[in-house]
Amino acid sequence: MFKHILIPTDGSDLAQRAIPVALEQAKQQGARLTAVSVIDLYPYIGAIEVMPTGIEGWQEAIRGQAEAAVQAVADAARAAGVECNTAVQEDTLAWRGMLAVAEREHVDLIVMSSHGRSGLGSALLGSQTARVLSHTRLPVLVVK
Repeated sequence: MFKHILIPTDGSDLAQRAIPVALEQAKQQGARLTAVSVIDLYPYIGAIEVMPTGIEGWQEAIRGQAEAAVQAVADAARAAGVECNTAVQEDTLAWRGMLAVAEREHVDLIVMSSHGRSGLGSALLGSQTARVLSHTRLPVLVVK
């Protein structure tokens, strides 16, 4: 029986697909949720040079988007009567940031979305879900 479920989100439509599944699991199991969004505050700096806001403005915008994404999960959880806390984790690798929060928060299930790409598409684009699956011993419920 699961007591604490992690739901990674970036606010995208794809990530949103996992929310109802995570909420249903939480309600069935009597579990609580932690919503996490992972941000990289220092991406390729060359792209920042052409932005009128500079790095500080960009970082503020990225953090704001991440906070809005996890808050959307928390709002959905509240409406469903499920306890939910939120985390914005800084890391250059999203999968590593997700697993850091999973470990810190002692979750026992991860519910996340996947495009379901395979072959060359997956190799070229990469998959945070695949990396989470290959780097954790926790059960992961993948929503396609």
